[in-house]
Amino acid sequence: LSRMGNSRSALKMIMEELHDVDKAIEFAKEQDDGELWEDLILYSIDKPPFITGLLKNIRTHVDPILLIHRIKEGMEIPNLRDSLVKILQDYNLQILLREGCKKILVADSLSLLKKMHRTQMKGVLVDEENICESCLSPILPSDAAKPFSVVAFHCRHMFHKECLPVPSMNSPAQFCGICSAKHRGPGSAILEMKK
Repeated sequence: LSRMGNSRSALKMIMEELHDVDKAIEFAKEQDDGELWEDLILYSIDKPPFITGLLKNIRTHVDPILLIHRIKEGMEIPNLRDSLVKILQDYNLQILLREGCKKILVADSLSLLKKMHRTQMKGVLVDEENICESCLSPILPSDAAKPFSVVAFHCRHMFHKECLPVPSMNSPAQFCGICSAKHRGPGSAILEMKK
């Protein structure tokens, strides 16, 4: 039935004909469908052995509160305390894992930020071999006595100041025309050199 796409009927058959809560839970986990979990909870709500099985195995697949709130007051459920303790232990483990992942993520982000900052603080060599990416003429003038203005981006593309388009009111910052056409990345910030 599940291979034909009729998962709900397959789950109903497991619950009503086989009366196997573990198999029903495994099936719901495999299908990873919220409606199946809802059907399983609705079917189990008046059957204490099914509720015990669900409480032991529900873990992170479905919020256990959805099941706990539906339990009728006064209903006797075997091993309820042990099942609730297991849910709390699983929840604590999940919180610890998330906190560990967050620490690793923050440490990696900080490390990469420092690396990017160090890279962008390095000097950019400008010599006679460099050319203006716009007019394709040498970036340094042949007459060293003449004043000149060069814009070098962190991506190492260089332009004569007069070859760059004038920044507009909407975007006052200047970006490398070559790199920003592809994407606006960390290398498109500006360094300006004047003489």
